[in-house]
Formats: sequence, C-alpha cells, structure tokens
Amino acid sequence: MSGDYYCAHCEDEFVVEEGEGGGDRPPCPKCGQTESVQSVDTSALIRDIRRQWFVVLALLFLVGAGLVLYQWTSGE
Repeated sequence: MSGDYYCAHCEDEFVVEEGEGGGDRPPCPKCGQTESVQSVDTSALIRDIRRQWFVVLALLFLVGAGLVLYQWTSGE
C-alpha cells in the first residue's frame, strides 16, 4: 500500500512506497510506532487551500468595490 502517512506520536510525515511496510498501518521510520500512524488525505488539503484563496480574493473584491463606491459618492 503506497501513500503519505503522518505519525501523531513524533509528528513525522513520511511516504511509503508499494511493497514497503506491512499491513494497514506501516511503522513510523522515526519512532517505530504503528498505533499512531494515520493516512494523509492530500485532496482535503488542496480543497482547503483553494477555499482560503477564494475568501481572500472575495475580500479584496469587496474592499475594491467599497473604495470605488466611496469615491463615486463623495464626488472626488
């Protein structure tokens, strides 16, 4: 089973290639724990990053629209 994994015990991230490690939870190469190893879902991370950028761009648009509206109503 290949994939990215995270060890909650020593906070180490590591990649397991096909044929390495055994079973559902491979041992952490740093501390050797198997109980604290979790699979990392990178698609959720990408989705969160896109959502954050969308919020930033929306806020910048609102600030820009507010400035344009302010200048238009103040007559400057």
